[in-house]
Amino acid sequence: MLQKKKVLSTYCVCLYGLLCLPTIVEAKDTLTVEQAMFKCKTTYPSQFESKKRLACFDSITTPAIETVSKNALTNGDVNSATANGGLALDESLADKNIPKAEVAVAIVKPSAELSYLERKWRLTSQGDWDISDFETYKSNYLLITDTSRPNDTPTSPSQNNTEDRNLDSKDLKFQLSLKTEMLSNIPVIRSLPYVTSSRVWAAYTQQSYWQIFDSEASRPLRENDYEPEIMLSLGIDNQVDGIKKSYIPRLLNLGFVHQSNGRSNPVSRSWNRVYLESGFELTDRLSLMVRPWWRVPESQDDNPDIDKYMGYGDVTLRWEDEKRKNAVSVLLRNNLRSDNKGFAQVDLQRQVFNNPYLKLHVMLSSGYGETLLDYNHSQNIFGLGISLGE
Repeated sequence: MLQKKKVLSTYCVCLYGLLCLPTIVEAKDTLTVEQAMFKCKTTYPSQFESKKRLACFDSITTPAIETVSKNALTNGDVNSATANGGLALDESLADKNIPKAEVAVAIVKPSAELSYLERKWRLTSQGDWDISDFETYKSNYLLITDTSRPNDTPTSPSQNNTEDRNLDSKDLKFQLSLKTEMLSNIPVIRSLPYVTSSRVWAAYTQQSYWQIFDSEASRPLRENDYEPEIMLSLGIDNQVDGIKKSYIPRLLNLGFVHQSNGRSNPVSRSWNRVYLESGFELTDRLSLMVRPWWRVPESQDDNPDIDKYMGYGDVTLRWEDEKRKNAVSVLLRNNLRSDNKGFAQVDLQRQVFNNPYLKLHVMLSSGYGETLLDYNHSQNIFGLGISLGE
């Protein structure tokens, strides 16, 4: 028993460490081309960082280029150049021996001006990453939850089960969700009309439920859902005559996702799906994700009727305020049948301690499929805790 507790403690420490990794990389300075090249060379001097240095060089030429007059720079009129579309020079490079004649300035759109979808999916040409770099995918959180109806005896048509787990209604629920860029600027795809970016992402999400308040049962980690996936993500030009149109998707994702709980019979659950996801920018602060999916048939099926409860897709509506200190998202699923099995979840996040990465998180959910094991079990759940990243 002592060894089991040590394993759980180690698991939580590792999870906490992963959640606290920096998740967002922002470009703080916009430099002249000469300065940007110099910075790439000095930032990645090692021969083992050649891929990152090359990506850094590539990023210099991809943004829009604007010529700044020689006088604006040589006369020290930095404010004038900034007001006209340029920006202040990097102080760390100001004293370097870099040419300051008439040069081209890379105009990088500040991340503060990017929409949620553009930030989350890198729909512009900015920010090429290496495969070893990770960022948040879905929400990363740690919550204390309370359910109205614990699923003590989970069953499915192919997996009969009579064991009563006698669960406590409260859990410590946590989720780790990360993604990394496998490939970008894909040949052939990048030349397609209306495509502004093309990337292949690999992602992993793990959702866990810990009966930390059930001391009589030795606080078991009752459920883990594992969800690896891979997706092709395309940024789409949604502007007509320079004006964004909400009916044109800004994002298209084609993905394959596997989800399972890693358990043995009779509580084994798993399924595979192919999905096509569209992301719409309804306003500057409001985005809509629509994701229909198709389940890949399996010869040995632990949950043959999962479509009846989990439906054939989901819809997510997300709003954030102007300063990004508050965000609200609503997730909806429905089987679109007369028996109307569905699921709804509302997440509220509020920035705390003036830290853009740390959020107070409130979660409310109702319906079927809170976990994969609960796919055919309906319950209402309230959760309160913290989340990291967007």
